[in-house]
Formats: sequence, C-alpha cells, structure tokens
Amino acid sequence: MVKKLKKQYETPNEGWSEERIQREDQLVEEYGLKNKKEVYKAESMLRDLRREARKLVAQEDEEQNRNLINKAQSLGLVKDDAQLENILTLNTTDILDRRLQTAVNRKGYSDTVKEARQLVTHGHTEIDGKRVNIPGYLLTKEEEKDLEVELPEQEENKETETEETEEQEETVDESDETDEAEENESEDETTENEDNEEGEE
Repeated sequence: MVKKLKKQYETPNEGWSEERIQREDQLVEEYGLKNKKEVYKAESMLRDLRREARKLVAQEDEEQNRNLINKAQSLGLVKDDAQLENILTLNTTDILDRRLQTAVNRKGYSDTVKEARQLVTHGHTEIDGKRVNIPGYLLTKEEEKDLEVELPEQEENKETETEETEEQEETVDESDETDEAEENESEDETTENEDNEEGEE
C-alpha cells in the first residue's frame, strides 16, 4: 500500500473572497510564482510560526522561546534583538522575500522575478558550491552569503575557453607529431647517406 504524502500547505478555509483572490494574484505576479499553491505554502509556514509564538507567549518557556526566535532569525525573518511579538507581526511577504528566486532577482542577477525563476530551475544557482534548482527554497542568512549565480553567457564563455584550449592542445600535439616525423625522416636520410658513402668506398 502506498502511503499518501501529507499536503505541505493548507488552502484558505473561507469561501469565495474577491479581496483574497486579488491579493493572491498580486503576490503571484509580484514574486513570479508558478501558481497560488506557492502562496498557500508561505501562508501555512507563517501560520505555524505565529501559532507557535502565541502558544509560547502564554507558556513563558524561555528556552523554547529562544529556540523559535533563533529559527526565525536564521531564516532572516526577524532581527537579532527580536522577541516573540516580532514573529506575531510577520506577514506572507516576509516569507516570500526569503525564497531563492526572490534573492536571485534582488541581487541583480535577473531583470525580472520570472527570469530569476528560470535561472534557478535551469541549474544556474549554487549555495556553498552545491547546485539548488528549487525556486521556493528558503534561504538562511548564512546561505544567502554563499549564494552564487552563474549566468548563461558566463557558462558559454567557459565552454568557448575550454574548446579553444582543447584546440590549442590538439594543435600542439599535431605539431609535436610533425616535428617527430621530420626528425625521423632526417635520421633516415642521414643513415642512407652514410650507407651510400660506405658503398662508394
């Protein structure tokens, strides 16, 4: 029996809402999202963080408070001096701002967020030397420092340089073979001349 995977997001419980639909459409356009599921994933993550923060505010558990704050800080969602109240004020755009696709665009590697998505999905992005091709991947602050993007034209230049190097190596090899053949031919001629001289004597 195949185990059914748990859905990673919750869809809105409310009925049809023009205001909500317009807001979702705006987020899809602004962040270059594939569909509204990516909005729902961000909203679900936000909902879980805020739910946990509200629970901890009531419990006053210092250790768990610090763990949740550290988690939010590592994702770049709150500042270093943040408190639980700061987590409660987060919104959906705070989550979407931490997406790999968003970071690629805001760092100037693409003109639009849709172009940034293509760069990511086509494998042009690396984090600490490891290729990541998931546009919705949430970057930690440390990972953001190690983000590298190799633009298509840079790869083409590398390929051209590699081809030129290989051609130069082939030319050198051919030149070496020619020199060796000429040396062998010269040696043969010398040997032949010596044999002729011995014959004349």
